[in-house]
Amino acid sequence: MDKDFLSAQIGQRLRYNRQQRNLTLDELAELTGVSKPMLGQIERGISNPTVSILWKIAAGLQVPFASFLTANPSVKIIREDEQPFFKEDDDLFEVYNTFASPGVPFESYRVRLLPGCKHLSEPTGIGTLKSITVHSGVFSIRIGEDDHYSLNIGDCVSFSSDVYHIYENTSNDVCEINLVIYYSTPTIQL
Repeated sequence: MDKDFLSAQIGQRLRYNRQQRNLTLDELAELTGVSKPMLGQIERGISNPTVSILWKIAAGLQVPFASFLTANPSVKIIREDEQPFFKEDDDLFEVYNTFASPGVPFESYRVRLLPGCKHLSEPTGIGTLKSITVHSGVFSIRIGEDDHYSLNIGDCVSFSSDVYHIYENTSNDVCEINLVIYYSTPTIQL
């Protein structure tokens, strides 16, 4: 997918989501933790946000991350080479969107961690759950300050992603995982 086209698409989707909620850029900045100038640049399509910034925006708006990446929410086949993707951490962390649809409270990704990858994932908000299944390699994850797990092919982990978590591949082989994110609306109990 062309980078300029993707930047324009993300900007259009951001503006649409902001205007649907009658938010100013200042209000959106407060809601997401992303600066007003950065949000303005993203909306105008002149800045291509990092995965971390786009996660913050999606979490603040309570919309699926991939809703910024998909061109048409109707049913369709997305071939591997056509899947929208991002790379971070010196191109060692690759995130491919495999499912997201407006109004549906979950999204799915195929994630590749190349050898040596260590990716910090920021909290995505209260009520957001993540489920990870390992398809190849060995996957390590640190959730919060104290919990560290190592998973092999076929292993799964689910957790509330309201704390920092670190994805890591310390092996010499590519690690591939499936990541499902579920956005629930927490209820306040009195």
